[in-house]
Amino acid sequence: MNAIKELFREKQPFIGFVVGGDGGLQYCTECCLELIEGGVDILEIGLPFSDPVADGPVIQRASERSLSGGTTSATILEIARNIRKKSRVPLILFSYYNPLLKQGDSYLQDLKSAGFNGVLVVDLPPPIQNKDHPFFRSLEAANLIPIFVIAPSTEEARLVQITKIANSFLYYACRKGTTGIRNQLPEDLSFQISRIRQKTNLPIAIGFGIADPKSVTVALSEADGFVVGSAFVKLMERHADPTELKALAQSLNLHSNIEETRS
Repeated sequence: MNAIKELFREKQPFIGFVVGGDGGLQYCTECCLELIEGGVDILEIGLPFSDPVADGPVIQRASERSLSGGTTSATILEIARNIRKKSRVPLILFSYYNPLLKQGDSYLQDLKSAGFNGVLVVDLPPPIQNKDHPFFRSLEAANLIPIFVIAPSTEEARLVQITKIANSFLYYACRKGTTGIRNQLPEDLSFQISRIRQKTNLPIAIGFGIADPKSVTVALSEADGFVVGSAFVKLMERHADPTELKALAQSLNLHSNIEETRS
């Protein structure tokens, strides 16, 4: 069953992001569980990488901390197993292609066994069809859902290409450049979401810059879900108590106001 797809049928999911292993295995696991308690519906766990070109300084520093603290690909599996002892929320691995290529197909099987539902590879362009790239064939064999990112600069032909092979939701990175907290969402957000909806019926989640209730409200008025990352990672940078992440998640959890937001 595609748990991610089913969740989008039920609500406008709140997607949270952390860098796996940031602060250590136990601390990171506690933060993940508190985020889920705070209302996060889908959790993205980043596999730390030495050259995270799509990430802003907050998440770059988190990757550096995690790697210097000894996080490995096995650590990510352990975090997922620990989460699965207490929660069934969908888990997505956020990664760059190089570490997954190095680990090989067996690691994808391990991700599935540990409890992951999907994989987002931020720097691997989607093929015309899954079978056109061995990595996407391997994802399919491991029963992991591929998640694809669309940006404001995504050309029409590539957009159509992506919508033909995506089967859960589309992650719309709403601004050019890297991740990070912004004061407001782009002025062309409505236009861009409309442009995507003309090509597909797939749900759309907005990310890159959402960090406060105002931006969540704007995102939910346009899209089918939203992603918060840097705001949580910033708390983890100062090793905040995991309950602080829960409190922030609760302040951003506007599900009870969805109908009012849409109107």
